[in-house]
Parts: sequence; C-alpha cells; structure tokens
Amino acid sequence: MGIGFAKRTFQVAAGWGFFILTLGYGAYLLGIEGATIDTDRPELIHGFFLITLAFQVVFLIIASDPVRYRIFMLAAMIEKFPFTLVSILLFMNGQAPAVAAVLGLIDGALGLLFVIAYFLTGKEMGAD
Repeated sequence: MGIGFAKRTFQVAAGWGFFILTLGYGAYLLGIEGATIDTDRPELIHGFFLITLAFQVVFLIIASDPVRYRIFMLAAMIEKFPFTLVSILLFMNGQAPAVAAVLGLIDGALGLLFVIAYFLTGKEMGAD
C-alpha cells in the first residue's frame, strides 16, 4: 500500500507542478498582465521557474521507485513547506494576492502527503 500511495502522490505532485509552473512561466514570458514581475534581476525569476520545473523531474524519479529514492522525499518536503509558509505570510501582510496563498496551501497539502508517503515507505522497508 505504501509504495502505491507514494508513487501516485509524487506523480500527481509532478503533474500539478508541471501544469501550474508552465502556466506561470508562460504568462511571465508572454508579459501577461498580472504575471509580470517588476525586478531589475530577471535571472532570479527565470532561475526560480527553471529550478522549480527541474524539481518536478525529481518527483517523477521518486515516483519511479519510492523505496529506493525515499531519502529524496525529505528534500521534496523542504521544497514544499517553506513556500507554503512564505505565501501565507505574504498574503496576510497584504504583499501577495489570495491566489498565492491558495497555491501555498496546495503545496502544503502535497507536502503533508509527502510526509505520509515517507512514513509508509519506511514501513515497506521494515524501518521506522
């Protein structure tokens, strides 16, 4: 049960990530109103999108063999939870729109599923 849960969790997370990041990065590249970011350091924006897109590949790698790549689930959690916290705090301070908080909460939910997958795959290994 744990391996199947982990596989599906990371497959869904990768699919969601590819979808939402492609939309966001595409909107940014096309200069769609509301998606533009006022910065004199565009390399930071491109770096964010491209590294985050690359991490979706990591999710697919984890999904391919959750027990073997279980240790990378810890990195996956680190990828999810800080964004959740920051997006909610920025929204609460009036520095980000509600959609940012919603996306942060979705990442938080995925992060919680990663925690569950981590413990379930540990039981599959006879650990934890």
